[in-house]
Amino acid sequence: MANSVKASIAGLAIVDQARQRRGWTKTSTARWWQDSHTSRATLRRFWQGDRIQQEIFIALCQTVGIEHWEKIAAADDFTPPTTTAQLDTAQLDWDEAPDVECFFGRSQELQQLEQWLVSDRRPVVAIDGMAGIGKTALALSLTERLQAEFEGFVWRSLHPTTDLLSLLNSLLGLFDQSAAEMRSGTAELIRQLNQRRRLLVLDGLEAAQVQEPNLTAAFLKQLSRGVHQSRILITSNLANPIDEATISRLSLKGLQQADALELLRSQGFTGKEPGLAALIRLYHGNPLALRLVSPLIQSVFGGSVTDLLNQNTLVVGDRLHALLQRQICLLSVLEREILYWLAIWQEPISFCRLQTHLLIPVSPTALLESITLLERRSLLEKWVGAEQPSFTLQPLVMKVVTDELLEHVGREIAQVALSHDIQQFVLLRTHRLLRPGTDDIAGDRILNQLRERLWQIHGAALPQILEQILLLLQNRPPLAIGYIGCNLASLAIL
Repeated sequence: MANSVKASIAGLAIVDQARQRRGWTKTSTARWWQDSHTSRATLRRFWQGDRIQQEIFIALCQTVGIEHWEKIAAADDFTPPTTTAQLDTAQLDWDEAPDVECFFGRSQELQQLEQWLVSDRRPVVAIDGMAGIGKTALALSLTERLQAEFEGFVWRSLHPTTDLLSLLNSLLGLFDQSAAEMRSGTAELIRQLNQRRRLLVLDGLEAAQVQEPNLTAAFLKQLSRGVHQSRILITSNLANPIDEATISRLSLKGLQQADALELLRSQGFTGKEPGLAALIRLYHGNPLALRLVSPLIQSVFGGSVTDLLNQNTLVVGDRLHALLQRQICLLSVLEREILYWLAIWQEPISFCRLQTHLLIPVSPTALLESITLLERRSLLEKWVGAEQPSFTLQPLVMKVVTDELLEHVGREIAQVALSHDIQQFVLLRTHRLLRPGTDDIAGDRILNQLRERLWQIHGAALPQILEQILLLLQNRPPLAIGYIGCNLASLAIL
């Protein structure tokens, strides 16, 4: 190729260090190829040691901060171990891999995942955690790190409508079209995975776990126990105990402070602004939350972190709010019930205290399992003191769950006011909105916010509406009423 150039092995190492300083991935940071006026495919060819146009080669180097591109270029030709031309579609399928803005830290997590997949030869490895915590970005960084360990990579991003049969057919169609037509299922997939040493990434497996929990559990069990030389990496915000004996699981937490500071520097901060450490603690190092709040601080508060913190409020961007809301919707009824109670209390509560306030008693085992799963998904925080451990919500989760609670209860009241059917009450029946054992302002917080919403909707007619609904409760059995009466009475006297 005329006027073309390729990178040397030493040059690629220099570029690798430069992109790590920026928190960029090798091929999934859209800004890199967009600012270089090229494509993702060309960036991949650059990393594979293929020749590309010289002006694009220079632009890729300059965009990542390398001015002397000659130090990156190969002095003479070399034959890379594997090139795109040598890879057939069954070896390399990244079309569904998303673009990520930046990636920082996670060195311990990467080492642990690499050990499980490469050294320990674990067939299935899972990354779980709350929305926005960086599961997909970690999986992308890991696959880039393991390029020399596998013959091929396949990435599948699962969506809410993805079913297991479609996923299987897609994979079998990639590996062997005739096998896809046979629809021979997981056994045929395992046979194909044994043909070559591949890394298969299933990103967002919660979609299948919710739609077809039993089928998904059986699918993963077969993959983890089947005889093949490939490895499967899954990400999910549902940490269901699927075949724990054969699936290694990493529960992802927030970034460490040093890594979170690097992320904030990439968003325009110097790293020396007062309040940055408090901001990181407030958002528990959630990388998406920190990226979303940064432009707000820059534009509304002139870059002053302390001015935002002084507002005593938590800003959750629409994107993260939607992700967390979707994650909450995927939870079981009991898990959501626990979240609503914790949002009402606004303080750590013990297992026994939670248990005594449930309207419909559940077995201690079921309650403990639900609390354990919520904690593993990074939705809960555990507080260990002199007494028994207590639990509360992470601030981001507290904000989203509180908003959802208020919206649901407000809708229930509006529906019952129209239908005169108290069976429309669900949350207002099962949850006491006044924090038990308190009469302070904090304990009334949910009720006050709810009343303000109801006044905006119903205006001066609200007292009469509440009185009419209270009349509907007469002569009803206690279990049918639950907490409805005391909730409405509290609203009426506020």
